[in-house]
Amino acid sequence: MRTVLISGGRGLVGRSLSKLLKQKGYIVYKLTRRPKKSSHIYWNPEKQTIESKHLSEVDVIINLAGSGIADKKWSSDRKTDLINSRINSIQFLKSVSEKMPKLKYFISASGINCYGYNGPHEKTENDPYGDDFLSVLVKDWELASSSFEDVCPVAKLRIAMVIDHKGGALKKLLRPVKLGVGSPLASGKQYVPWIHIDDLCRMFLYCIENDISGTYNAANGYITNRELMKTITKKMRKPFFFPAVPKSILNLLLGEMATMLTESLKVSNEKIRKIGFQFKYANFDSAITEIVKK
Repeated sequence: MRTVLISGGRGLVGRSLSKLLKQKGYIVYKLTRRPKKSSHIYWNPEKQTIESKHLSEVDVIINLAGSGIADKKWSSDRKTDLINSRINSIQFLKSVSEKMPKLKYFISASGINCYGYNGPHEKTENDPYGDDFLSVLVKDWELASSSFEDVCPVAKLRIAMVIDHKGGALKKLLRPVKLGVGSPLASGKQYVPWIHIDDLCRMFLYCIENDISGTYNAANGYITNRELMKTITKKMRKPFFFPAVPKSILNLLLGEMATMLTESLKVSNEKIRKIGFQFKYANFDSAITEIVKK
């Protein structure tokens, strides 16, 4: 029986992943600033503080720590927080890894927005980083994760927009649809990579159980914004006739963060499939159908 330690385990992905791991017989501990259960371990990376209980039992670290990319506009202070909440937490984990003599594997969340935008072809893991803020953030994030390579094998999953009924980006997209004002954003022609929460959690599990190392795009596929919004409104039996929200309006409301909604990104999932991982949801239609049922 393997013991897993999750940082950021109380977030959207962490909650679902913890549930799956426990179903598979894993012992799961979560690092948190507000411990409420016996399975919670207090930590505060900013203060370089962590409880030592259970650390000696840990076989696997799953790193999901980091402030939400789309939670607030990207002011200078917010950008600093987005960086520090990822880099500093990994650096602190590395510094206390000596308290984990059984540690055999480190797997970290990363971001699919590492390639820049608007390239004409599908991005693979061999493509270079872009030069925008998110690309540089992911580059530094992954570099920090690589520091564990002198301790154990390391895997990094570049996560696309997570499709889950409990929250995340999809929840924000559903708000106008529920009000009956669903519409495309910007041109609507921009491609959006996505992954269903179940497939993402299964991918983490697959990597752990097969000792997979390296960097992988975690995306079921990609879809244009127009088709994404049209599919959602159809499944929710809501109208889809409003004009597209202009890019200028999104830029005004969201600032630099609007690029996540207005710019295009295609990514390939061939690498993860070649090592045997099979996606449960073959297309966005089947994924959103399952989400709407819930």
